[in-house]
Amino acid sequence: MKKGAYLKTCGMILVFSLGIASITSARTITVDDDLPADFNNIQAAINDANDGDTVLVADGTYTGTGNRDIDFLGKAITLRSENGPQNCIINCQGSGRGFYFHSGEDANSVLDGFTIINGYKANGGGIRCTGSSPHITNCVITDNVAPWVPGFPGSFATSGGGILTEVCSPIIDNCIISNNIATDRGGGIKCYTGGDPRYSPTLRNCIITGNTAHIGGALYRCRGPITNCTICYNSASLRGGGVYDCGGLITNCIIWSNGDDLYLSSATYSCIEDFDSGTGNIHSDPCFADLNNDDYHLKSQAGRWEPNNQTWVKDEVTSPCIDGGDPGSPIGDEPFPNGGIINMGAYGGTTEASKSYFGRPPCEIIIAGDVNGDCIVNYLDFRLMALNWLRDERL
Repeated sequence: MKKGAYLKTCGMILVFSLGIASITSARTITVDDDLPADFNNIQAAINDANDGDTVLVADGTYTGTGNRDIDFLGKAITLRSENGPQNCIINCQGSGRGFYFHSGEDANSVLDGFTIINGYKANGGGIRCTGSSPHITNCVITDNVAPWVPGFPGSFATSGGGILTEVCSPIIDNCIISNNIATDRGGGIKCYTGGDPRYSPTLRNCIITGNTAHIGGALYRCRGPITNCTICYNSASLRGGGVYDCGGLITNCIIWSNGDDLYLSSATYSCIEDFDSGTGNIHSDPCFADLNNDDYHLKSQAGRWEPNNQTWVKDEVTSPCIDGGDPGSPIGDEPFPNGGIINMGAYGGTTEASKSYFGRPPCEIIIAGDVNGDCIVNYLDFRLMALNWLRDERL
């Protein structure tokens, strides 16, 4: 092995330099603002971290210097909350944004499990990614603003109330992006590709709701794949209350009650209130579980997940979005019975996907060959098997 070469193995980095081997172990660095820990603010912990480290943040609400405008500094680290976004809140207090990625971060830079609120910053009220493509997962980005800012001779509007991406391709999954405001474009997310459509976020299993903007209430020109997202009750004062000019692959989504749901955009295998053309699309009521409490699980007579009580409940109706997704999409972790076809919406393909109902009590056993879970082995199972023949999700 040449001088300075690296070999990563078993969570350690073996460094061979000048013929001498040393071992550097990945560390877990702790943050707690009111109890003993390695650091009492998030930025200080990141400053100390090296590639491969994890920064673990204890429950609490983090404010002030070191807990806003947080910068990964280009490091390939994981910043994770200890117990999820409901317990770990970054409150920007109307001054600055939560995170600014601008040092070439890629998918090895992971932001996992935070609520980011009360950001107030031009062009990216909650998070801004410039030339950087981190992985943002299990986060709640809510109540952030991309405001009017002073200019000459007056003032001008800014974009990306929740998130702004510029010439980059972050992965954003399992996130809630809600109630953000952009005075110009992209209340939820605004994407700037620099004229190159390769640069746009991948969005999957996200709920994007209640965001507002002048143009593109939920999404503005996000051209990457948008898969299994629920995009509802967003608005725009001019046009594109839902999805504005998103020419990428939109599939398995629910886009509902945004005024104009799709503007200069198209979708397949999605439930869209004001759009009834396109392969596999429907425009029937998706039957959300509880809009008053922002519960976008789908009602099912066979069972849907109730997050507050952490249990399965049965409804009097079944959503048409269950088993409504692309037959070519893998069903992922959907519980049995799952119909063998992925559900539309943010919970499709996850352990919280609503169960399939076949007009009779759910099947309680698994029968060999019964792919769709209806307790009958017939041509429907053969069709599903043929559609997925030779698929290997290990690849």
